[in-house]
Amino acid sequence: MIKHFLVLTKFHLSFAVSLSALFAYVMAKGEFGIDMLTATLGVLLVALGVSALNQVQEYKSDALMDRTKHRPIASGIWSPTTGVVIALTLVVASLVLIYDLLGLVGFNLFLFAFVWYNIVYTPLKKHSSLAVVPGAILGVIPPAIGWITARLPEDGIATYQSLAEAEFYALGLFYFIWQIPHFWLLVMLFYVDYKDGGYPTAMRLFGKISLQRVTFIWLVMTIQTGIFMVSIFKTDNYIILGLLVVTGIFAFISSLVLLSKDFNPKDARKVFMRINLSFLATVILVSIGEYIQFNF
Repeated sequence: MIKHFLVLTKFHLSFAVSLSALFAYVMAKGEFGIDMLTATLGVLLVALGVSALNQVQEYKSDALMDRTKHRPIASGIWSPTTGVVIALTLVVASLVLIYDLLGLVGFNLFLFAFVWYNIVYTPLKKHSSLAVVPGAILGVIPPAIGWITARLPEDGIATYQSLAEAEFYALGLFYFIWQIPHFWLLVMLFYVDYKDGGYPTAMRLFGKISLQRVTFIWLVMTIQTGIFMVSIFKTDNYIILGLLVVTGIFAFISSLVLLSKDFNPKDARKVFMRINLSFLATVILVSIGEYIQFNF
């Protein structure tokens, strides 16, 4: 049962998403706190909930794809009703938790995430191969929660004002751009599955070679926004800066394979892993840099 719950809620992905709230908190405040853990837990709960509801919405398509046909609802192990109950329980719990922490500001952001993911983005995927672009907005919400929590004023009343800071703009832009090549690498890897599930894909829209080139451009843009983020945060620790340079070079070299006409879409998994590790390392390193700057 636990295994099915983890699959239904995409726990590993949801947990990774929740960490972006933690990193944003440290980048904004330069320290750790109990409220940071509360914000991260809230993001985890809402991510688990919307992911579970997504599988309820897409179980018929999931049943047609090799990659997803063994999911608990798609395979018939659990009913859609069970999925809805689990999803709504998690979403409601996240709304209660975030309201207690951030009031209506946090509540509205979580409600937006729920509406945008399950009511806008999920149906849009069936109609547009470019749904990932508006869907990438969702990647900015977790760090926004962490940032607002770190910037809570003394009266404890949260506002959106801190999201206008240049540092958060740079961080949010990095997360937004990152989502798009991340997804298109998955499209290359699971193109047949998406086709069998009835989803229009960027592979069909652009063609194999063009999609590789477009994805490469977006990866370069992600690296550029990473450089922008580092410059805005004014990271001045030479060790951190050196590691960031190495990380950026590694990401760029890893993406060059996409320019090859002989590139095999099956190799997208290797690029996917290397690129995501590089970009995750960038966020971690900037977070460490901010912590050092605030505390030493």
